[in-house]
Amino acid sequence: MRYLVKLSVFGLLLTSTTFLYSEKEDRPNILWIIAEDMSQDLGCYGNELVHTPNIDGLASRGMRFKNVFTTGPACSPSRTALATGVYQTTLGAYHMRYSEDLMPHLPEGILTLPEMMRDRGYSTGNIRGICGTGTGKDDWLFKTSRKIWDTQSWEELVQNQPFFGMINMSHSHRPFARDSKAKVDEEKVNVPPYYPNHPVARNDWAGYLEDVNRADELVGEILDKLEEDKVAGNTIVVFLSDHGRPMIRAKNWLYDSGTQIPLVIYYPDSVEKPAGFVVGAENTDLISAVDLVAETLLAAGRELPGWMQGQSFLRGNSKPREAVYTAVDRIGNIDTRSRAVRTQEFKYIRNYKIPGSINESTTAYRRAMHPMYHLLEIMGEKRLLTPIQSQNLKTMAPEELYDIENDPFETVNLVGNEEYQGVLEELRQSLADWIESSDDRGFEEESLAITEYFSNYGRTTTKDLKKYGATTTDKLLDDYERMRKYVGSYFE
Repeated sequence: MRYLVKLSVFGLLLTSTTFLYSEKEDRPNILWIIAEDMSQDLGCYGNELVHTPNIDGLASRGMRFKNVFTTGPACSPSRTALATGVYQTTLGAYHMRYSEDLMPHLPEGILTLPEMMRDRGYSTGNIRGICGTGTGKDDWLFKTSRKIWDTQSWEELVQNQPFFGMINMSHSHRPFARDSKAKVDEEKVNVPPYYPNHPVARNDWAGYLEDVNRADELVGEILDKLEEDKVAGNTIVVFLSDHGRPMIRAKNWLYDSGTQIPLVIYYPDSVEKPAGFVVGAENTDLISAVDLVAETLLAAGRELPGWMQGQSFLRGNSKPREAVYTAVDRIGNIDTRSRAVRTQEFKYIRNYKIPGSINESTTAYRRAMHPMYHLLEIMGEKRLLTPIQSQNLKTMAPEELYDIENDPFETVNLVGNEEYQGVLEELRQSLADWIESSDDRGFEEESLAITEYFSNYGRTTTKDLKKYGATTTDKLLDDYERMRKYVGSYFE
């Protein structure tokens, strides 16, 4: 708790401070649109198979950010950091997901973003049921007794300006609805080289891309709604994802496919733009998702609290990061702990707990929902995988080092290569320094209750699987066998 203790006095003073503002002050509205489980698979990022004119148009009228990374590769840890501007590992809220009684409390002195925006005079809302979307999802890994959002109603939010709103979209999350007007030809799909180029893989990928198309259609409807309600001219729009695409070796892993996300920010003409904002430009600086929390506060005219780990990236005095850091801990019944540091050129991953191979480190739920899991298993048994693809079935290495510029898919582990020994030692130390300076609590000894709960996670009832209307064990088995049969039919 060193980091939080050091800043607790400042934090307490901050929470008791009343921010004075003029009733006539013209402050912009700010709207976050958060897609689930989406990598940079958009037209404005160079994907030619998708049809995303609304997000692409927002980028052309605004600004697109290339090197943005969430703090974790799964929704709850990532959203926990997005809620506060503080790493989930610093908050001590990092396992996905705790039971209600085991969920930790938000540390004293730390505020959520909606609370900080409210202090600045903003009404806040996590909106449900707008333009065919709006799930109202928070999914934070901490408890707090304080009021978070003012409303879930869009109509109520726009009547109380300035507002900070959030619209969460479930499209691009499994299972894929495939209800977009724009279909994807799976024969044109090129999967990454660590997947088999097989009809099962291409069909699954096409389903994901069609859901990306549907998400774009919904973004268009939201933008039309802003115009209809006459708030578009004074509303900053931010489009992002909570983490990377919902695929094996992406979501739940610290490769770029799990942590690199799209970020598009649009400032209307009537709103004064920060010095670093260039309309139509691409920003290539390294940005952590906690920085978006900081930049949002600054856009609302509020100073950053001393305890916040996020920093500005659009101001005249913004200093680009030299590296970003990511973390993953327990996910369901998978007991894992990995940390990573990413620079412009290299990625270093340290796997402190190794539950097996990438495919073995797949939750019971995902084994029932991901055809790729079965495809890798079956093709591995039949010796049909390439050396790169077969890495998914080999025990993960304790350390991984990748040359991002020359190996963007992170397939060639350079640990042990003497030519890169200096880079390895530098990034190894950088990660160790971050773990120390950020007060990473993921290395604390776990309680017996935590250990037992997560050990049983895949075998007993869970929040994820109750909604399917059967006991977890029976439903998982049925889905697993059905998926196995579907994939296996290609090899009969």
